[in-house]
Amino acid sequence: MIHPPGPAIVPAFLRPGEPVAVVAPSGVVDRRRLDKGIAYLESKGHPALVAPHVMARHGYFAGNDEARAADLNDLIAMDTPRAWFFARGGYGLTRILDRLDLGALRRRPRLLLGYSDITALAMALQRGGPYLVHYGPTVSELGEPKAFDERSLWRALYGSRSSFHLTFRQGDVVRAGRGSGVVIGGCLSLLASLIGTPYDPDYRDAILFWEEVNEEPYRIDRMLTQLRNAGKLDRLRGMLVGSLTGCEAPAGKPSLAVRQILLELAQVATFPIVWNVRAGHVPGKLTMLLGSPASLNTYRREMKYRVPRIRGLGMTA
Repeated sequence: MIHPPGPAIVPAFLRPGEPVAVVAPSGVVDRRRLDKGIAYLESKGHPALVAPHVMARHGYFAGNDEARAADLNDLIAMDTPRAWFFARGGYGLTRILDRLDLGALRRRPRLLLGYSDITALAMALQRGGPYLVHYGPTVSELGEPKAFDERSLWRALYGSRSSFHLTFRQGDVVRAGRGSGVVIGGCLSLLASLIGTPYDPDYRDAILFWEEVNEEPYRIDRMLTQLRNAGKLDRLRGMLVGSLTGCEAPAGKPSLAVRQILLELAQVATFPIVWNVRAGHVPGKLTMLLGSPASLNTYRREMKYRVPRIRGLGMTA
């Protein structure tokens, strides 16, 4: 479980025809790709309310820190939309976490959809107890059919029972075993960047999901070692490794393969490890549920989430 323990927050799932907010607290947004994603949402019956500063630019950010934080805080104060879809990833959320009213967001929970840089917000929200976050495609990818698994996305957004069951191949089991806990995580580089900050939750008794993009194996090794040296892996109940796109060493450069790094980790781990989960920076990405209790069983090659019950805007476990 997450420590210190607190109420589990499960924002109400999306309803047919419900409007969604489009926010950009991270990198600069491409107008063409965003418009295609919004058109896709509207074709599915979900009008999009685009936050005021989504198309702003400040270097590599979608607006300066004040503007990006204001967009989120203004939406927290509003009754609707109850769902926020992130325009893209990139970098920027760690810079504004101290400006966000995270307590109010837990009291007035929103369904959050995105991946990569959303990791910073998803992990910060776990500090007070589990908070369900949809780790899936950004709006800028929704106009590209091959970018994401459509069935997985909509089943997760609507809270279909089938979205709470993940299967994998026997060949993707790095270390066998069983474990139960709240699924937390996201992009590995963001997890490492939060260590030692007020936004880093306790990993004890959790199932850790992580993925990464464009990081050489030695950097993956370094970030995993940072988590291990910080005690983050000591009492894990399981580990799921998502996509590792572009994470190979350049040709001819001495290197370990990422699988070898995981096999060496498995020699000292006390929890099951599965890799090649199709989630994160990869075409056809599945939508993962973070902040939800689950049971991982490599012998059955599955992970089952506990299906939540919704009470109003959120739920107390």
